[in-house]
Amino acid sequence: MIVLYKTVMQITEANFLYTLTNIRQRLFRFLGSELAKKGIEGIAPSYGDILFVLDQEGPLTMQEVAQHTLKDKSTISSVINKLEALGYIVKEKDAVDGRYTNLTLAPKAASMKPVLFEISKKMNARLFEGFSAEEKQTLFRLMGKVYRNL
Repeated sequence: MIVLYKTVMQITEANFLYTLTNIRQRLFRFLGSELAKKGIEGIAPSYGDILFVLDQEGPLTMQEVAQHTLKDKSTISSVINKLEALGYIVKEKDAVDGRYTNLTLAPKAASMKPVLFEISKKMNARLFEGFSAEEKQTLFRLMGKVYRNL
């Protein structure tokens, strides 16, 4: 159940999308606050998927980042430029085909990983407080099913 305006709202099919959006907004607010506490500036929580994909799969082209993050290339282009200007991403021309630019995490971004893992651990502890291992597995299985349906 989600508590809104001091009332308890039952989560149903009718408000499921609203609930997911609300959860996302709350997570971003939490992440933004935690990043600020750690002195990490210039990174909005919404940039996290780009950094995560580059960490896990990089180096990648802009098009590949867009595909992995399910975002428009034009949408991520400005974010990539900002992250480069802040020193979190490095752009390099592809050695084989100079028409492509490969993106990798800069040492500055790589050095933040322990802090980001700490924040993630804190967020997960908060998200799953009071859940049994079985309840978490059921949630993950059902969310995976929702995800695959899209």
